[in-house]
Amino acid sequence: MIDDALFDGYASAIDANADLLKAAVSSLESSLAGVPDGRLPQVLGALYASFVVEYGGYAAAIACEFYERQRAASGAKGSYAPTMEDGADQALLYYDAREAASSSVGLQSALGKLQGTAVQRAMEQADATIIGNASRDPAHPLFALVPHAGACGFCTMLASNGFVYHSRAKANASRHPNCRCRPVVDFDTENPALAGYDPEAMHRAYSDARAAVEDDARAKWNAMSEEEREKWKVDGRGAYDHYLRNRIAAEMNARGGE
Repeated sequence: MIDDALFDGYASAIDANADLLKAAVSSLESSLAGVPDGRLPQVLGALYASFVVEYGGYAAAIACEFYERQRAASGAKGSYAPTMEDGADQALLYYDAREAASSSVGLQSALGKLQGTAVQRAMEQADATIIGNASRDPAHPLFALVPHAGACGFCTMLASNGFVYHSRAKANASRHPNCRCRPVVDFDTENPALAGYDPEAMHRAYSDARAAVEDDARAKWNAMSEEEREKWKVDGRGAYDHYLRNRIAAEMNARGGE
């Protein structure tokens, strides 16, 4: 079982890091004043990337410390020294900036979008650190994504999978902008648990939402043109599966955790 105090300290630290990162991105408005429009995407990309690299590193360090302390507290056998994983590729960070600039009206709007993607990228580095260490650690701990209070239907759906081995962890660590769900590990593979985290209840909510939308989703999918279906294609997942997951998540949002 994951120690409550250890998790609470970890959650507070990684949330504070996300808050600081959002504030740093917001502060770019004054830094970019007077930059010619033609140079704005490049300058914005460079500054945004520098903040994500910095705070993503902090997120990885926080996750690494949690992993190390949780391992020690569990009494896991054997020695293992966790390490931090690298963050997002620079090309992806520059893409974030270009996309935000091109799809927004005004710098303030673009920075609002980048605050969300910055948190997403930093938390993805925390995910990679937890999952990467779990995959190398001879103790083979279980991974879970623990939703924060008020988490969206998509995150609740992922969290309903509960504790899994690292081979399935990457699928459970999908993130969206502003996502602050916390990646955790438990070395008690027989009875993994964290107070307040109830994946069985979340799975019941998921199952109820799926049952509510499945027939309508299939009917609407069958009525779609090939062009409409094409929009739902993503790497590693079938188009209909992606569409259905979005319908289920939307239904869970509408139910508001009933």
